[in-house]
Amino acid sequence: MTPRYRLEHVVRRYRHRRSGQAVEALRVDDLEVRSGELLAVVGPNGSGKSTLLETMAFLERPDEGRVLLDGRDVWAEGRSLAARRRCPMLLQRTVLFKTSVLGNVTYGLRARGLTRAEARQKAERVLRLTRLDALAHRTHRELSGGERQRVALARLLVLEPDVLLLDEPTAHVDYANARLIEDVIRQRHAAGTTVIVAGHDLRQAQALADRVVTLLDGRVFPDTLDNYFAGTLRADKGGRVFHGERGFVLHLPADALVAEDIEAARPTAESPARIVLDAAGLEVVPPATGDRLLEGRVESIARHQDACRLVVRLHAGQTVVAHLSQADYARLGLNLGREVGLRLGRQSVRLLPSHAESPQPPEPPLPA
Repeated sequence: MTPRYRLEHVVRRYRHRRSGQAVEALRVDDLEVRSGELLAVVGPNGSGKSTLLETMAFLERPDEGRVLLDGRDVWAEGRSLAARRRCPMLLQRTVLFKTSVLGNVTYGLRARGLTRAEARQKAERVLRLTRLDALAHRTHRELSGGERQRVALARLLVLEPDVLLLDEPTAHVDYANARLIEDVIRQRHAAGTTVIVAGHDLRQAQALADRVVTLLDGRVFPDTLDNYFAGTLRADKGGRVFHGERGFVLHLPADALVAEDIEAARPTAESPARIVLDAAGLEVVPPATGDRLLEGRVESIARHQDACRLVVRLHAGQTVVAHLSQADYARLGLNLGREVGLRLGRQSVRLLPSHAESPQPPEPPLPA
């Protein structure tokens, strides 16, 4: 079956305002999204999530590569306007028209030639879905931030698009509005709409999505990568030594590095780097039980079926996520506030070279 989307060797660049140099913001060698899939893209601020969604919404043409929609090269065929109508994007920053809620939701339908009565009928169904029907005649000035975000979402849904591209849809709303928006996303996905959600909330991504990918430094990784840190890297006997922020020092034995990273990371002096620690590759042990160890205190615990997800605050101040079984959790006698060690497993560390020219390095993620 032809995928809904296929991105092939896509590159996006922009000009640095100060230096004028071209900075690579996105490089996607190969990404497919199936028709009817709900894909979540997670990553820290500055990782390229908005750039990726803008590219998939056909708002910007890539500098290199192809974006295929249902197997067709949209830009090569001059079909970007039609593609934009099929794949609308909800922006992080909500912008409403200076009219009522109903006027906002009917605007796109009227622009497409529907009569006032037809547009109102469609809009009223979507207003009920988004629980905005009681606010239909309020102006944009009379709405809370969460209500404004729901209006912006309703304005897209009423167009019955093939694809929904949602950039941080619940980032600036309260808990109740966030849950409402999540429920609407689930309903549209269940109805067959292809949905791509970008955000930094891993909990939300795992709860909503069929599949989660991580975006770091503008590159897509087909995994959920929980822990990543910026710092410097230098060679050491048998491995590497990573110096992160706030006194975070980690010795990386060769067998802890992902195999394809070993040859690519042979620094002779300190060089900028980022590392990713695989949450499933960290062994939780009692503190002070050997080498290659991180130590800290259990800050939060989430349980799902037979698995546990720990957030451990290291003594240097960073947080690290680790996964373990319920049986290991019980065997170790863990609880909130308990001191633990985290031991690096084989191939539990991925090295990501930093872009020295990047003006906005990613921030460490908040625990989900």
